[in-house]
Amino acid sequence: MNIAVMEHDKVVVLSPEGDIKVGEGDVAMRKKIQEQLELGKRFLVLDLSHVRFMDSAGLGELVASLKRVREAGGELKIAHVNQRISDALTVTQLVRVLDIYPDQSSAIAAFV
Repeated sequence: MNIAVMEHDKVVVLSPEGDIKVGEGDVAMRKKIQEQLELGKRFLVLDLSHVRFMDSAGLGELVASLKRVREAGGELKIAHVNQRISDALTVTQLVRVLDIYPDQSSAIAAFV
């Protein structure tokens, strides 16, 4: 899985491409977020505009990533969630835990 990384002032935007599921994407996402934390980055946006599908492993990794980022004194925002992923987040009630924004710029602005 390719995950593009862009910096906007103090905010790092991670943009994965493809599916986030067991063995495909979940590990790559975990590693990329951990890499940013090790670099001292604390304000992260996960832009899901190029993610078509996310299974339970992907959803679990979202929660685990949020926990790791918060433990490091940071915050994780989610942007551009498609309807399929939005439905999964709603059914699992993760919409109550995750900060979800309609687009990347809104998520970035939430850090200001």
